[in-house]
Amino acid sequence: MQARVAAYHVRRKDLLEYGVSPEQAGILERLYHSKDKTMTPTRIAELYFRQPNTITAILRNMEKKGLVELTKNLERKNMIRVSITKKGMQLRETISTNLTETRKIFDVLSDEELDQLENMLLRIRDKSIIQTSSSKFNATRRLDQIHESDGQII
Repeated sequence: MQARVAAYHVRRKDLLEYGVSPEQAGILERLYHSKDKTMTPTRIAELYFRQPNTITAILRNMEKKGLVELTKNLERKNMIRVSITKKGMQLRETISTNLTETRKIFDVLSDEELDQLENMLLRIRDKSIIQTSSSKFNATRRLDQIHESDGQII
């Protein structure tokens, strides 16, 4: 737990100079790798294990900064689409090449240890999803959706 919190603070400090939070940077990364650079707030909430209203607040803040665009679906009025803007793509590119302090955290691990760590963390995440899902069907569906997006950002 302390390692996660400490690493989060290093990443947060690294991102401060770009004016974004780790959550906002993660959303930019997910949008960049998604089909058509677009997702729904509900999908983003599912991927981040957050309540939709929490994600909506983050997205509105990002929209004010010009990083994303929120548009209503003309066919389904209650559905909102989140798209990464050109400014958001540029910031994502800058961030992905300049997070030096965050990368230094992992210098203490060999490549093999990094692979093992990633594998163990993914297994823990998957087991947690299964344990917190209301049914086997929901757990399987959720894992399938998350695994689909894993390949996009790992």
